[in-house]
Amino acid sequence: MEIYLPIAEVSVNIFIILLLSFVVGFLSGLFGVGGGFLMTPFLIFLGIPPTYAVANEANNILASSTSGSLTHWFKNTLDYKMGFMIVLGGIVGTIIGIFTFSYFKEIGKIDLIISLAYMYVLATIGTLMLIEGVAAIDRARKKIFLKKKLHSHYWIHGLPFRMRFKKSQLYESALAPIVLGLIVGFIASIMGVGGAFLLVPALIYIIGMPTKLVPGTSLFVTIFVTAFVTILHAFNY
Repeated sequence: MEIYLPIAEVSVNIFIILLLSFVVGFLSGLFGVGGGFLMTPFLIFLGIPPTYAVANEANNILASSTSGSLTHWFKNTLDYKMGFMIVLGGIVGTIIGIFTFSYFKEIGKIDLIISLAYMYVLATIGTLMLIEGVAAIDRARKKIFLKKKLHSHYWIHGLPFRMRFKKSQLYESALAPIVLGLIVGFIASIMGVGGAFLLVPALIYIIGMPTKLVPGTSLFVTIFVTAFVTILHAFNY
């Protein structure tokens, strides 16, 4: 059964949309991601114009992230202070991203930019995951175990404006989460994703947050960033 989308001016199978939404919602709660990096390309593949797919998916991610974040809130497995720092940067990044989106839309290049952005970002992440996976297998084969020390001194910990994040047991620069949020906000507004597929590994490997707090914090950030993206895209149209 197909339904007609008057704004996008296309018809899509309602059961395919429902199935994709179910999968995205499941991944959102399980891994702390919004699922936009999967849903947006699928919407484009179904024939929905990229500009509408990006704006629409930001709204969908807001809903799935809210339900997932509530679960982690009840379990007390998210760091609000860290989340707010990332959101501050995310708002700035979103504004820059929307201006960039509008510029390329006006010159008629936005479809190409979205396609290239997905190709580059997903190819880069896939390559990095492949390298890490091969390295992990090699370490297991050679029985090499890497011990990660709490508060291990990453280069990022030497930045100024340090503050204490009690929930995560971290004492580091506020610039790190703010810059991270700026990048996530920019990507979210251009690609129609929540940015969690970048945020989750960055919180673990760069910020150094405990793994149990990462999914909840990521979803918490995604709520505010995607809400802002949705509002700005609505005004942009």
